[in-house]
Amino acid sequence: MIKSLLIKFIDLSFKAIMKFYLFILGIKDKIIIMKYGVPNVLTAEQSVDKIIRNKASVARFGDGEFKLMYNIADLKFQKRNKLLSKRLREVITSNVDNLYIGIPKIFTEKDLIYRSNESHIFWKKHLLKYRKKWYKLLDFNYIYINASFTRNYIGIKNKNNILEYFNKVKKIWEHRDVIIVEGKFSRVGVGNDLLNNTKSISRIIAPAENAFDYYEKILNTILEYPQSDLILIALGPTATILAKDLHTRGYQAIDIGHIDIEYEWALKKAQTKIPISNKYTIEANSPILNDNFTNVEYEAQIKRYI
Repeated sequence: MIKSLLIKFIDLSFKAIMKFYLFILGIKDKIIIMKYGVPNVLTAEQSVDKIIRNKASVARFGDGEFKLMYNIADLKFQKRNKLLSKRLREVITSNVDNLYIGIPKIFTEKDLIYRSNESHIFWKKHLLKYRKKWYKLLDFNYIYINASFTRNYIGIKNKNNILEYFNKVKKIWEHRDVIIVEGKFSRVGVGNDLLNNTKSISRIIAPAENAFDYYEKILNTILEYPQSDLILIALGPTATILAKDLHTRGYQAIDIGHIDIEYEWALKKAQTKIPISNKYTIEANSPILNDNFTNVEYEAQIKRYI
C-alpha cells in the first residue's frame, strides 16, 4: 500500500516537474521569437516552382543534419565526426548563386498547424529545445526553400490532392539525363513511376550507412559524368554536402532525401510510416537484412558501385 502510494506520488511529481519545465521552455521560446523573429521559408509548392524555374541545385537540412552540425548524436545511418559537422556548417551558411538552402518550415505556430499531430509534437519539442541553436546558423535576410518539399506526405495533415503535388515535383527531372546517387537498397524510383518522365537514368550505388566515410570517392565518381546531367542524390547528410560541391563545379545537383519513400506512402495512402518492400525504409525501422531482390532494368542502370 505504502509502496503503491509512493510510486504514484513520484509519478505525479515527475509529471508536474516536466509540465513546469516545458512551461519555462515555452516562455523562453516566445522571448527568442520576439527578439529575433523567424526565418523566411517558402512553402513546399513555392520551393518546387522556384527549383523548376531556375534549374537550381538544392542542399537540404533537417533534424538529422542539425544534430550532426552540433555533434549531438549519431544518426541511424551516419555516425558523427568533426569534418562532417564542419562541412555541413559551411553549406548551411553559404550563399551561392542558384544553390538553394532548404530548412524545415516549422518555426511558427502557423507552420506547425499544417503538420500531422505526430510531426507537430515532434517539431514543437525540438524547437523548445533547439530554436536558439538553429538561429545561430541561419541568415534572417535569406529566403530558404522548404527542406520538406521532398517529404510532403506523411508529415502533413491534409493529404488531399497529394499526387498532383508529386506530379509537379516530377517536372524537376522531366526529359533530363539523370544520375541517381543513392545508398545500397534505396532503389529510388524502382517499382513506381517517380522517374518515368526522365530521358535516361544511370545509378551510382554508395554504401547504405556512413557514406560520408567515402565522400571523395563518391564525388570523384560523379565528376566523371557530363555537367549537363541532373544529379539527384539520396544519401543522407552526405547528399547535402555533395549538392554544394557539385553545384560549384557546374552541375545541377539536388538532395532528394526520402522522396521515393514518401511517394510510395502516398501511392499506398499510408497513414503511418510503413516499411516498403525491397527498400531500406529507415524511418520505419526497416533495414534490408536478406536481399534477394532482382530487377533487370534497375540493374542495367547501375554504372558504378562505391
